Amino acid sequence: MKVHPFLSKVEKIYIFIVHLAVVLGGLISLAWLAGSLFLYWRLDRPVWELASLVAVSLFAFSWFCVREFSRRSLRAGAGKPADDDNWGESREELEGHLAEIEEGLSEAQRGGEKDRIQKLEEAREDVLSQLKGLELEDQVEELQRLRDEASAAGRGSEVREYSKKIDKHEARLKKRGDRLEDLPAVTRAFAYGFLALSILTIASIFLLAPLFMLLITGFFWEAWTGGSEWLRAPGGMAALIAASLILACVGVRIVSWHFSPETPKTGKQNL
Repeated sequence: MKVHPFLSKVEKIYIFIVHLAVVLGGLISLAWLAGSLFLYWRLDRPVWELASLVAVSLFAFSWFCVREFSRRSLRAGAGKPADDDNWGESREELEGHLAEIEEGLSEAQRGGEKDRIQKLEEAREDVLSQLKGLELEDQVEELQRLRDEASAAGRGSEVREYSKKIDKHEARLKKRGDRLEDLPAVTRAFAYGFLALSILTIASIFLLAPLFMLLITGFFWEAWTGGSEWLRAPGGMAALIAASLILACVGVRIVSWHFSPETPKTGKQNL
C-alpha cells in the first residue's frame, strides 16, 4: 500500500533518528572498552598485565562478534520470521483477526453469550470494513497502473475509461472517510500534527540511551581527572574494563539485530 507523502517524510525522519541512536550507542559502547583499556595503560602497570587484559578483551569481543553474526546468518537462512515493522495492519493481519473473531463468535453463539456476541459482531464488521477499504485501495492502484500503461501506449479511450473507474473508486473511498486525506481540513491538519508529534517523540526516546551514556562518560572522565582512587586502582579499572566489554557485546547485538533483520521486512503500509 502507498504511504501518504507527509507520513512518508515523517517515517524517514523516524528511521533516521532510530538509526542514529543505534549507531551512537554502538560507537559509545566501543569507545568505553577502548577508553577503559587506555586508562589502565595510564596506570603504569606492568606491560604483561596490560597485554593480558587487551588480549583477553579483544579475544572475547571478537569471539562474540563472530558468534553473533554467524547465529543471525543461520537463523536468516532458516527463514525465521522477523518482527513486523509495518505502519498499520496489513491484509494478512486483518484476516487473522477476522478468523479469531469468527472462532470466538461461534463459541459465544454456542454458549448463548449475548453481550459477547454483540461485541464480536461489531468487531467483525469493523475488520470487514477495513478489509473492504484495503480492497478498494488495491483496485485504485491497479487501475492507475493500467491507466499509465494505456497512456504510454497511446490508447486514449482506455485511459478515459480507467480514469472514470478510478474517480468512482476514489469517491467511494472518500465517502468511507477511512483515509486521513479525506478528513476535513482542520481535522486532517490536527491528525497529521498529532501523528507526526507522536512518532517523532517515540523516535526521540531512542536518543535518550546514547545521551545517557555520554553523560556517564563525562562523569567517569571527571572522576579520573579528579584523581579518583577507585578508578586509579588496578582492581577498579579491571572491573570497569569487564563492564565495558559486556556493554560492547550488548551494543554489537543491538546493532546486529537492528541493521540485519533475519528475513526481509515487508513494505510499509498505509495508515
